[in-house]
Amino acid sequence: MSVLSLQHVNQFFGTDSARVQVLNDVSFDAEPGTLSLIVGPSGSGKSTFLTIAGGLLTPTSGEVLFDGTSYHDTSKHDRDRLRLESIGFVLQAYHLLPT
Repeated sequence: MSVLSLQHVNQFFGTDSARVQVLNDVSFDAEPGTLSLIVGPSGSGKSTFLTIAGGLLTPTSGEVLFDGTSYHDTSKHDRDRLRLESIGFVLQAYHLLPT
């Protein structure tokens, strides 16, 4: 069973003529004990994918599950706790140090 699963995830930013689809029907499964690398050219949606997988961003459509539980069914507090205890990543602009 997958520990992390993204199912048919789509992500749009902007509105009307400025609307851009960043992720298009992305499905991904991470099995326990495996290493997954997310690679691609600049602007391909890697950071968007990771922020959705980590529960920081809600996808426009699709579903994200951790240990079989949908992020949609959990509160922001529970997603924060999940990141604290089970998921770790550092984004490009992590703003941890003032200089």
